[in-house]
Order: sequence, then structure tokens, then C-alpha cells
Amino acid sequence: MDSLDIVKILGTGIAGFGFLLMYLAYKLIASLVILPKVNPAILKMINRYMLVCFIMTVTVGVFTFMSTSYKNDLIANQETVIKSKDTALNILTTSQKNKLLVDSISKATDSQTIAEVHSRQSDYLDTLQKYIESQHNPIQRDRFNHYKNSLSTITDSLTMSNVDHKRREFLKEKYVTLNDSITRLSLKVAANKQPADKE
Repeated sequence: MDSLDIVKILGTGIAGFGFLLMYLAYKLIASLVILPKVNPAILKMINRYMLVCFIMTVTVGVFTFMSTSYKNDLIANQETVIKSKDTALNILTTSQKNKLLVDSISKATDSQTIAEVHSRQSDYLDTLQKYIESQHNPIQRDRFNHYKNSLSTITDSLTMSNVDHKRREFLKEKYVTLNDSITRLSLKVAANKQPADKE
């Protein structure tokens, strides 16, 4: 015990300092035990010293508990913020991919290409639908379902072989308009997923 590394002990912080004070109190008591007659004033001073050490140790324990609890809450809040931002980013990415496919449909000239692209677009729409339903907002959910069903109806019409050019162009414009509405709705959901910055 006499070869204690004081620097390492103090390196652990206030807890190490408290331990060092307790150890010094122990050394004082050990040195007095071997004496035949001890001055009562010295014993009183050692008792006060040990009381201070005890109070300090309890205080360090309480503050350590409070600090750990605060840090755990902070970490939990940060995890929530990261998940929210990650979800918002996924919504924006999916919405952007959907928009690229819409551009492909608006430029497509044959029914088969339109059908293939819409098939791929359905995956993105399903993903967006999951995010929108997770908001538990019935108005947004109903609006999205309306847009999605309307897109399916327009796609069915676009893939028909007997649709004339003028009607096809009108349907494509309607298709783009509906997808713009889906994009705006997705942006609104992504904005709701973003946590407000706290001052």
C-alpha cells in the first residue's frame, strides 16, 4: 500500500481524490494505534477529517449518478434525432427516385415502357406509403392513397393501345401533376420527421 501511484489515483478524477483522502485518514489512524497515549484533540481532528472525506465521497457518488443519468438521457435523445433525420433522408431519397421515374414515363412513347417503369415506381410508392402511414395522420394517408390509386388508373389508360396521341399527352400531364402532389406530400412528411432545433 505504501507504493501507491498518486498521479494515477488523481487521474481518475474526484473519486480518486476522495479515495486518497480516505487512505491518508487510514494512515493517520494506523500511526496513532501504536502510540501508548494519544492526545484527544488529535483524535477529534482525525474524526472531523474522516467526516469531511465521507461527505465528499457521498457527494461525488450523488453527482456521478446525476451526471450518468443526464448523459444517458442525452444519448437517448440523440438517437431519436438521428433516427428522425435518417427517416427524413430516406423519404427525400425515395421521393427523388420516384420523380426520376415519372420523368421517364412522361418521355416514354410506347405502352410497354410505361408499364415497366410504373412497375418499378410502385416499389417507391409503397415505401413512401409506409412512411406516410407511420405519421398516423388520416388526412395525409387518405390523400396519398387517392394520388396512388389515380396514378394506377392513369397508367392503365396509358398502356392501352387504342389511346390517341392527344389523350395520351393529357394523361401524361395528369400523371406528372399527381406525382408532383405526392412529392409535396412527401416533403411535408419529411419536414415533420425533422426534429426542431433546441436552443
